[in-house]
Amino acid sequence: ITQLYRLLREQHPAFLDLGTRGTDINTLLRTFSSALDALNPLRNRASVAHPNDELLELPEAMLVINVARTLLHYFDTRISASNMVES
Repeated sequence: ITQLYRLLREQHPAFLDLGTRGTDINTLLRTFSSALDALNPLRNRASVAHPNDELLELPEAMLVINVARTLLHYFDTRISASNMVES
C-alpha cells in the first residue's frame, strides 16, 4: 500500500500542483507514508481482517480507521477537484 500511495502522490496529475503551500502539503503527505507503513501490520495482526488472538482496543481501532478515512477522503477530494478543472 505504501508503494501505491507513493505512485499516486508522485505520478497522478491531480497531485502535481498542490497549490500555494504545496511544499508544506507535500511534506505532510510524505509523513502520512509512515502512518501507512504502520497500518499494514495493525490490519494483519490486530484486526478482524485475519484471524488474530489479540485485537486493537476501541480507541486505537478508531485511530487506525480515521487515518485511513482521512487519506481516502483527501485523495477523493483532490482527484475530484482536478477532474472538475479539466472538464
